Amino acid sequence: MSRLHDLFADVLGEVEATLDETENMSHPLVVLFRTSLQDEKEALNRLLPVLKQDNPDLADFKKDCSIVYLNDEIVESTFRAWMRAVDWMDHQDSEEAAKLENRFPGIKETLKKAAVEIEETYGEESSKYVVPALYRPQKGGVR
Repeated sequence: MSRLHDLFADVLGEVEATLDETENMSHPLVVLFRTSLQDEKEALNRLLPVLKQDNPDLADFKKDCSIVYLNDEIVESTFRAWMRAVDWMDHQDSEEAAKLENRFPGIKETLKKAAVEIEETYGEESSKYVVPALYRPQKGGVR
């Protein structure tokens, strides 16, 4: 299970870096996505020890795993809204937003890789209640 642990550990590192880099920002949209990032960080901190175990049961980590995925969706959309707002207003945070812009697609890609691992390990039927469709591997045609 080390591959799954490593993927979520990478996500935790990116989440912590983003929290550190946005710590002194007070824009309302930053406050919103930081709150979701903090929830994601807490879920990851509970999730990682479970994933260190040999063959953990999906039931042991599905709640925290779902929290990670759902908060990532919230963070990404809120970040995009913040980025549009600061660009539109030519706000002082524009430069900071540009620096963070590439981080979120990277987190999403890592979570997609983790979704593949979860599906391969626990099966498509079980994993579909843990991993949102946006992150699950696409099979054949349109979903």
